[in-house]
Amino acid sequence: MSGNSKKRFGVSVPYHVAEKLDNLAGLFHCDRSTIVSNALNEYIHENLHENGEHKCRGVIVVYSRSPLPSSIISRYGSVIISYSVHRMGDGFIIVIIVEGSSKLISELRRLVSSSSKIQRYLPLDDSNVLSQ
Repeated sequence: MSGNSKKRFGVSVPYHVAEKLDNLAGLFHCDRSTIVSNALNEYIHENLHENGEHKCRGVIVVYSRSPLPSSIISRYGSVIISYSVHRMGDGFIIVIIVEGSSKLISELRRLVSSSSKIQRYLPLDDSNVLSQ
């Protein structure tokens, strides 16, 4: 299939999500499909790279009520290149730059995700994700 062909499928979302999607489409002067497609591409880019062990690098951003315990930092020190903590309001923004085993990075993501309000991963290599 060519990169420009599209496949139609139905997706059911809660009513309040659909309303927000319609509002966002109006704000950006585009259709819902464009927003959903872009969101899915981001989600796939963030998560599909975990398919199979490989060396990867990326940035984990966390919003949490407390900084990460030093035991986690030392346990995953082989993949943590840089770690910074920034106090904001009643929580902390934690930025972790990682490189190395995708398995260890995935473990670290799951661990920080379990104790955080928000966790996002931005892989900086796209060799292990589907092309658009």
